[in-house]
Amino acid sequence: MTLRIDRVGGPEGIADADLADLVALRLAWKPAASEEDAADLERDLRAWWGSEGDRRRAWLARHTQGYAVGMANAAVFTRMPVPGRGSARWLYVANVFVRPEARRAGVGRALMEAMLAWARDEGMVRVVLAPSEMSIQFYRELGFREANDLMRRDL
Repeated sequence: MTLRIDRVGGPEGIADADLADLVALRLAWKPAASEEDAADLERDLRAWWGSEGDRRRAWLARHTQGYAVGMANAAVFTRMPVPGRGSARWLYVANVFVRPEARRAGVGRALMEAMLAWARDEGMVRVVLAPSEMSIQFYRELGFREANDLMRRDL
């Protein structure tokens, strides 16, 4: 499959065409319970991007014929400065999704490689993610390792 990976959004906002592709992919991944919910997603995603865009980035995988087949987004975190080391930034990857008909064709790998390259270019110190059970081996092949240094509490 011939792909183009585009980094979209950021502090400047998000283009309408990119938002439409993200909405379509999000609905393909998590179908809406009603037509009203589906119609509201574009508005909700635009508002979310407006509040999160300065610390979010997204990538779209597009087939060369123009339609979107995959997406991923990430949050940029900036660590509070540490004496003698200053601050550092890292990337938290989320919502990696590839349409079922495009899976096992290198789309997920292309998305992740684009994100990793961007993170390196931006001077990030690490990239983290919470993999599904099914994706653990995929991320290992990309050089990720398990990190058992986090705890969580659901509220």
